[in-house]
Amino acid sequence: MIRFKPLPEDIAQRLPLASEYLRSHPRVVFAYLFGGLARGERRPLSDVDIAVYLAGSVTADVKLDIMGKLIDILGTDEIDLVILNTAPPLLAMNVLRKKQVMADNNPAMRHRFESLAFKKYFDFLPVELGMLTKRVANG
Repeated sequence: MIRFKPLPEDIAQRLPLASEYLRSHPRVVFAYLFGGLARGERRPLSDVDIAVYLAGSVTADVKLDIMGKLIDILGTDEIDLVILNTAPPLLAMNVLRKKQVMADNNPAMRHRFESLAFKKYFDFLPVELGMLTKRVANG
């Protein structure tokens, strides 16, 4: 939500409970903690970055259900929930760079996703570099 409220002091103790929930959710194939908390860089305005890959179709209801339960478990609405099924290559790569696996209900599917995410990212990298070069050249 990013209302700039500090995370609960016991957020580190709450994260395993969030992992348990994600492992038990019938639609969650795998999930990652990423961002500052995954890197051990908790700051006054940190949020909790969680990415999930879902089985079946991705609907707003499913995302809201997961988000609501995570808010209850973590004691904060300072959560950024990314649905990996629909994440663009740059966001997926940002998740994978410094991730902690929170749930892994299908390791083969997780490894396949990671391989494809890297491939898509490196396929897109020349386009991104071209856009950045053009942006720098044009001021």
